[in-house]
Amino acid sequence: MDTEWDRLTRRLPGLIDRARAGRLSISSVSLYTEFEDGGALKITSSLYAPIHGRMFLGMEDGAIIMLPALQKLSTQLFIGKKPSDMPVYRFLRGHEGKVTALLYPNQDDQRYDPGMLISGGIDFTVRVWDLYQCQLQHTFVCQAGEILQLITPPSGCNARVLHSICSIASDHSVALLSLKERKAIMMASRHVFPIQAVKWRPVDDFLLVQCTDGTVYVWQMETGHLDRVVQGGAAEDVMRAVDEEFGEGNGNGFANDVGGNTTLQLFRAIKHRNMDAVRQAAKTGLKNLGGNAAGGGANDGWSKTFFGHPLTVQPVRSSPLDQENHLLLFDVEALVLQLLQEENRTDLISDIGKNTPRTDGKPAEWRSSSTIPGSASSAATSAADQYHSKPPQKQIAFATEGMSMTVEVAQLLVSLLYAWGLDPEMDRLCVEKLGMLQPKQAVNYGIISKSGYMTLLLPTSIHRKSIELPQPQERIRDMLATITRGHWSISNTLTTVHLVALVSVANTLMNIQNATFHSDYEKRRKLHRRLMRMDTKAGQGSGPAPELTQGLGGGYSTSEAAQTFTEQQAQIKQTWSQLTAMHCVLLSERLGYENFKPPDVEVMLRRWQDRCLEIRTASQALILSELRRMGGSGRRHLIEQWAMYLPNFTANESAPLSEMRSASAASNAIPDTPASEQLSNEDEDFEELQHEPTVSDPSLPSLYSVEYRKKQSTAIILLGIIGAEFGPETQLSVSRSPSIDAMKAKQETMSVTDPVIRQVAKALSHIVINPDERLQPFSSLRRSAVDLLGRGFLAWEPFVDIAQILLSLLRLTLDGDRQVTIPTGVPLTPAQDMARAARHALEMLASVRPPVFITVMNTEIARHNSLVQSAQTLNVNLNNATIVRAKEELLRILDMLINKHPQSVADLIVEAVEIVIHSLDPGRIKTHGLVELFPPVGRFPMIAFCKQNRRIAVGSKKGGVYICELRGVKMQSYGGHAQPVSSCEFSPDGKHLATFSCKEGKLLFWQIGATLFGLGSTQPRCVKTCKAVSVSFQNWPELKDHAEYRMARQRWVSNKDVMVILANGKEERYSL
Repeated sequence: MDTEWDRLTRRLPGLIDRARAGRLSISSVSLYTEFEDGGALKITSSLYAPIHGRMFLGMEDGAIIMLPALQKLSTQLFIGKKPSDMPVYRFLRGHEGKVTALLYPNQDDQRYDPGMLISGGIDFTVRVWDLYQCQLQHTFVCQAGEILQLITPPSGCNARVLHSICSIASDHSVALLSLKERKAIMMASRHVFPIQAVKWRPVDDFLLVQCTDGTVYVWQMETGHLDRVVQGGAAEDVMRAVDEEFGEGNGNGFANDVGGNTTLQLFRAIKHRNMDAVRQAAKTGLKNLGGNAAGGGANDGWSKTFFGHPLTVQPVRSSPLDQENHLLLFDVEALVLQLLQEENRTDLISDIGKNTPRTDGKPAEWRSSSTIPGSASSAATSAADQYHSKPPQKQIAFATEGMSMTVEVAQLLVSLLYAWGLDPEMDRLCVEKLGMLQPKQAVNYGIISKSGYMTLLLPTSIHRKSIELPQPQERIRDMLATITRGHWSISNTLTTVHLVALVSVANTLMNIQNATFHSDYEKRRKLHRRLMRMDTKAGQGSGPAPELTQGLGGGYSTSEAAQTFTEQQAQIKQTWSQLTAMHCVLLSERLGYENFKPPDVEVMLRRWQDRCLEIRTASQALILSELRRMGGSGRRHLIEQWAMYLPNFTANESAPLSEMRSASAASNAIPDTPASEQLSNEDEDFEELQHEPTVSDPSLPSLYSVEYRKKQSTAIILLGIIGAEFGPETQLSVSRSPSIDAMKAKQETMSVTDPVIRQVAKALSHIVINPDERLQPFSSLRRSAVDLLGRGFLAWEPFVDIAQILLSLLRLTLDGDRQVTIPTGVPLTPAQDMARAARHALEMLASVRPPVFITVMNTEIARHNSLVQSAQTLNVNLNNATIVRAKEELLRILDMLINKHPQSVADLIVEAVEIVIHSLDPGRIKTHGLVELFPPVGRFPMIAFCKQNRRIAVGSKKGGVYICELRGVKMQSYGGHAQPVSSCEFSPDGKHLATFSCKEGKLLFWQIGATLFGLGSTQPRCVKTCKAVSVSFQNWPELKDHAEYRMARQRWVSNKDVMVILANGKEERYSL
């Protein structure tokens, strides 16, 4: 590695360049600053403040350099930057000697001033800087050694400590420096050996200092007295107890107060008379009670504060004597969420109560419009109140104008990951339309695991050259292609991570009004959004906006500029779409299979149901693209590789066997490893699968069972995807053309006759239906099973209990609806995400098999009604039954079926009406009417409702007439027609009913009457039959374009006369 490093003719770019006479230039890319006397000054400490996008660099001469990190990275890594884009540097001078520690306290806790920077140096001083004025505020001189580290106290300490910072020096001392009082409030300096760690016990008002010899010093923060010194095993037990009670220590070297025993905290706080700790413990206890009341599994690893910053600049050192190097760490999930939040922040404030939640679309007309606590409106109002109540912050003096920092991070990431040089036309569009930047030279990529292990590509021959302008475009294109081929030929895991990141960010930018990286276009795009929300008259009266017409030339009005802007948006959207398609489908062909490491399917499976919707969509698209690229033989190989991990089922199909299917599964298992090491190497998204005993064998060792369950989860998801996406199409191709090629395709993938697909179907249904408490209710495994059941229902249908599947999906939807709706741009909770997946699965299942859904739901309703009649005798409460709680969801799905598959609903119109009657309130039906409460049924002329006699009449496809009395809520069948009933209508007085059949050519009059004084009613009977013209497509060719269920309708002219209106406009009159 030393030889390869020495062969580099050009060092890798750094954050700062050479300085001449104290002024920085961009003539070099070295990692140090060099003055005119030839001396080199190294970077001794560095700190990145992601809130402001600024980098603070402590130098060897005592100066602190502030520079905009994103602008500087763009100029160092990309070509084509303008001179006006060069970053502006600012200096903070005051230390005598090198700067050894930097701290931006506002980054750790919002209680600190955002314009404050703390620095420590080799001159034994700790200095407080004002970033607004770039001036020194105060200097602490209380320690006799080099300042090694600066940290902030955790929340829960007393008020005096909360406004302080902790300084650790090389003289083995720890000091608490009050930023409010401008003095040291505690000095701990009796340590014999160097300090190794500092931990906090806010409830006991203790500061624990651990030295390198293992000794632990316990200090009282309020008085500064040494409480006791603990050594040996007792010291280890004390530090371990702090970690177990308050959580593992974070990177600053202190323990958090999350997850502790609230009762114990409150007791200790009262004992030590720490009122701040008492209030903190009480607040934590109330919060825990509220969280538990929300339902189990509400957390499931989800937290709003979990998401960090999109970009973090991490300093690293290969040895203590070397200067600091820097790594760029991108958090794609945080980047996507911040892009969505920035785009929707204006809508959240201006359109209170009009937010479109991510869990559902536009509410139907039949839904109630009243606002309830915890709805989207209240959530938006709360967010808006918090936004308005937040005090405005001062802008730091060196703030940049133009695009937001989040968009700049997205530009940096997308430009680095894009495959340059493969398509010249695509490269031109990306630069001109999207504002992407072409790299100067290859960069070093790396991956960080969940456990914190990092793999980093060291410089190779591809890093020896860089692109310097001016050069011919062909030369630049060839060098970019060389960099791209080296990028995508490193490893499968790196290809997987980069493709998911690139596609997810590109889709996000395309979905938020087709955003680009051009600052001028971004201004016009945001202005266009504001104009679209304005009133039309106000917009016409205001005249053309200068910002909207900027860059378009003179003579443009607002409407013309808006039209031009709309055309540009269409071009930008098309470019984003082409970029996504290129990396999802065409990348392997453009690079050549010898220069392309394909993405790892097993790694992408862990993102199949990622909590971030954009990353989930990108992962699903990449998995399906890779499975298609494999072809039938590649998919069959995956099936044979993973089928051995599928669970077996006994005759009682609700309980799976846990035995391994073959001895080869045991031979391919991962060997035994220590439990701590094995759990630490698990992927973040699959960590929850370890605790889900989908199929566990009590005879197996617990250590082996954990790994085997993970293999089973992966096998179920992978084979479920193959069966859902490629099983049904293979079945159709074989049934349509039983040729040799079709039979070969059947052998290369799964079909309905394959025994593997039966096992997958049983496994998926078991995960969704099984009420085992050990299964997490809102885990990613169950969410994946729900999604795959909806996707591949055609393949799973012969092997699953459809009624149990539908009821389980409805139950999951209802469990998620109890949670607060989150506006757009905020991540979903696990319960909401499960409800979204279950709702989508129900829609897909009902769309592919409308008769199955309607028939099964009608059967469940009939079974429930029969139980209701005997519920009082059995002393059973049925109000919490799923079929009762899911009334609104049933109406929503039925509304969707009527819009997409009206003929399928018309064929089962009697069952559909029974579902509607069950889902609506009979009292409201009597007063308002059926069509007024559920307008979609108004599309079917064979449904009639009469307010006078409070009856509903429905004509079936088999010719029967069904009449329902709302007081009984039960359909009564009356024969009358031999062909499907086309229309039904009650007379104005409600005493008669007319039914008409187009195919049969017959009109029937029914008498619907009551007994004397209206007490009771008589059975409906047919009183007259009228012969009509038979309507068919052969007799009426002009009716071919009309739907069969809308061939005719009726209209009563009087209480004795009815008019039949055919679809072609012809009318016929009949009299009673």
